[in-house]
Amino acid sequence: MKEKLIPIEEVRKLHPIFRKKHGDKLAKLGLKISGMDNVNDIYDHSKHLTGIDFCTHLLDGLEMKRRVVNGEILEQFKDQAFITVSNHAYGHVDGIAYIEQLGKYNPNFKIMVNFILGMIDTMSENFITVNPNHSGAFNEVSSLGGIKQCIAHIRGGNPLGLFPAGAISNLVRSDSKWKIEDREWQSSVLKLIKFAKVPIIPIHISGGNSRFFYSLGLIDWRLRLLRLGHELYNKKGKEIVFTVGDPITLEKQNSYSDLKLFGEYLKTKTYELSKSK
Repeated sequence: MKEKLIPIEEVRKLHPIFRKKHGDKLAKLGLKISGMDNVNDIYDHSKHLTGIDFCTHLLDGLEMKRRVVNGEILEQFKDQAFITVSNHAYGHVDGIAYIEQLGKYNPNFKIMVNFILGMIDTMSENFITVNPNHSGAFNEVSSLGGIKQCIAHIRGGNPLGLFPAGAISNLVRSDSKWKIEDREWQSSVLKLIKFAKVPIIPIHISGGNSRFFYSLGLIDWRLRLLRLGHELYNKKGKEIVFTVGDPITLEKQNSYSDLKLFGEYLKTKTYELSKSK
């Protein structure tokens, strides 16, 4: 395992300023301001473990409670391929807790993730990493291998988890109220789902980050990203609930020829589950 999840060597690659005189001091300051030093500390405490054991040790260390509602649905699909679709309100602990909880039903469960979660080498056995751009579309060259892995994983009879938004949820105004919600689910992910031709299980993930975190996104998404590391230590004592919905059959999937409407349907089915915790 890596000595640090985000070592100084990686920071040096980000900008020439970190490779000049006093570059290491600036890099350490950057890690502190962004909260990535917190992330390194959390990783250090659990990096002697891998896979589900790593997830459990890390989440217990954060004192986060985890619970699955309607888990019997997952039991029915224990020995076959399926895809889960979920909202992505956190950007870090949701993916980690996802592996821990769903891995209990099927140890071969994997999630397609972006480079942020993909940095966690202690979970490499649980992740398939792709490289979406800021719009959420796959970078065709760098993501091709990951997409092929996803298809091969499903064709091998294994379950795959997806965050179709391809980004962390946003603070949005709807019906005169502010709420935390995914952006439009991305066509590149929806095409992968359509191509897979396996049952889809929607899973809603409760909770999220601080209101301050989401408010930063109204200014610039990069400011919000800088805050992400700080959004780990404020989860103490909080519960993350995975509410599992009824499977969506191939017949129902095939009734949607319009990809945009298909995405809206899946997203709606997922968010409806927030009312049945």
